[in-house]
Amino acid sequence: MKNEIVELPSPATSKNKISNGLSGFFGSPVALMRLSAILFVGLTAGHLSAYPFARENAPLEKQLVGSMKHVRFEFLGEYTTYWNLYFGWGIFIAVLLLTLAFVLWFLADIAPLTPRRIGVITGLLSAASFACAYLSYRFFFIPPFLLLLIIGLIMLKTAIQLLRKV
Repeated sequence: MKNEIVELPSPATSKNKISNGLSGFFGSPVALMRLSAILFVGLTAGHLSAYPFARENAPLEKQLVGSMKHVRFEFLGEYTTYWNLYFGWGIFIAVLLLTLAFVLWFLADIAPLTPRRIGVITGLLSAASFACAYLSYRFFFIPPFLLLLIIGLIMLKTAIQLLRKV
């Protein structure tokens, strides 16, 4: 038997390996895309938490919602109400957000195969997220603004990483 020296990892070395592993994982484009997909699911849940997209507590709000539901008008050759447009658009946006989450999740699988093409897509999603963040800040609420801003930053980092790959 040979006398071999076995070096045991010190607590400092183990800690560095763990932190480097986690930062490496969360720094990879695949993980960032999956994180963005999860955040889009959260954005969808937040959007749907406002269902039915109107409160009927205050008398003026109740009167407004009643008018939206009962005043019919012609729109693109069909008769509808403002409530149909308002409510339908709310559900429509939820479906689009959830679809975007699934698309991002599956695009993460092919990002290593075609990094530049997926980089362009994530760059576009970053720009769209920033635009939607601005619109949320301007016309809606702070929570979706912050979530979209974070998603935009994550997608920007992802796009830069993917576009730098050969």
